[in-house]
Amino acid sequence: GASAGLGAELAGAFASRNFDLVLVARRRGKLDALAQELRTRYGVRAIAFSTDLSVSDAPRALFDALNEQSVRIDILVNNAGVICEGDFVDVPLEEELRLLQTNVVALTALTRLFLVPMKERGAGRILNVASIAAFMPAPRIAIYAATKAYVLSLSEALSEELRDAGITVTTLCPGFTETPMLQASVLGRSLPQALVMSANAVAEEGCSACLAGRAVYVPGIV
Repeated sequence: GASAGLGAELAGAFASRNFDLVLVARRRGKLDALAQELRTRYGVRAIAFSTDLSVSDAPRALFDALNEQSVRIDILVNNAGVICEGDFVDVPLEEELRLLQTNVVALTALTRLFLVPMKERGAGRILNVASIAAFMPAPRIAIYAATKAYVLSLSEALSEELRDAGITVTTLCPGFTETPMLQASVLGRSLPQALVMSANAVAEEGCSACLAGRAVYVPGIV
C-alpha cells in the first residue's frame, strides 16, 4: 500500500532510518516515482512491485517473485486497505467482498507467508495497520471497522505467540489521518481539522513503535 497516503509516508519513515525497501501497490507509475525519490533522498535501495492485493493469488505471487530474486524481508508492513462507506445493504456486494479480500485475506496471507522465513532466521518485525475503528463498531463503515478489529485481534494474538521467537508484531491504530481515503469520505469532509493527524506524523510514530516492538500503538494526543 505504498503508492500514496500513509503507505508512502511509512516508506519514507523507514527509508530515513536506512532501510532498503520493496514498495507494493497497484499504481506502477506512482510506485516508480516514489522509489526514485527515496533512492535520491536517502541513498537506499528501493524496488517496486505493481500488485493488486484484491486478487486472490497476489500475495503468493509476490512472495514467490521476491524469493526468486533472493530478496529477504526483515520487516513486513501491511498497510494496503480500502473502505466502503454506506449502509451495509446498500453497498454493492462485490465492493464488500473486495474490501474483505484486501483488508483481511491478503493481510493474513502475506503475514503467514513472510512469517515462515522470519521464524527460520529467528528475527523479524511485522507492522499491521489497523485503525481506532478496530475498537468499536462503526455504522456506515461496518465492514471496514470489522476488518480492522480482525487485524487488531490477529496481530495481538501473534504478538503473544511469537514472544520468544525473536519476532515482534505491532498493530498501528491511527485515528483520523490526512489521506486520500479520508478526503474521499463524507466524514472526512466534515471533520474539524484539529482532530486530523498528518500522514507523516502517523508514519513516524508507527515506524518508531514497530522498531521498538510495541504490540499496539495508537498515535496522537486525541
